[in-house]
Amino acid sequence: MTTIDSPSAGISRRDFIRFGLIGGAVVASGATLSTLTGCARESQPASGFRHLRDSDLTLLRPLAPWLLAGAFEPTPANVDHALRQMDLLLDSAVPGARAELYKLLDGLHLAPMRWFLTSSWRAFDKQTPEQLRDTVRNWSERGIGLSRLALRAICQPLVWGWYLTEEGVRHTGYPGTPKKVVTA
Repeated sequence: MTTIDSPSAGISRRDFIRFGLIGGAVVASGATLSTLTGCARESQPASGFRHLRDSDLTLLRPLAPWLLAGAFEPTPANVDHALRQMDLLLDSAVPGARAELYKLLDGLHLAPMRWFLTSSWRAFDKQTPEQLRDTVRNWSERGIGLSRLALRAICQPLVWGWYLTEEGVRHTGYPGTPKKVVTA
């Protein structure tokens, strides 16, 4: 049996093992770095919330007016009300779904992850309204499926939470709130 040894045959076993070891080291150092820099999940929810943490609110407060554009007047009180409704909706979600949302929100605090998903290096709370509008627009039009999925994972509970309020239902034109609404 003869073997053909050509440069186009791919990488060697030694290079493959080396690549695997380097990749494993990068993943391990990234996990360690996130723990040391405080990017690991906080255990306590923010004051007045059941699930959303202070870091989540810092991330979501600037996004809410753009994700709910046209559904409400973007005053700080309305944004806070929408986030409280999202938090209430998360209370009825399964723990696994909440854990995945926490991972996404934690990841968006890291600039490289935020750039990969949204094409923006800057934190959302550090952007001007015009930059944030462009970030959300670019995020929604991005060709990467994972990016659009991440936007949907943040947008859907926020929108659903808002439209379960009386104000949200009035905006849609329906005569009243649904009768089977989970309330605290």
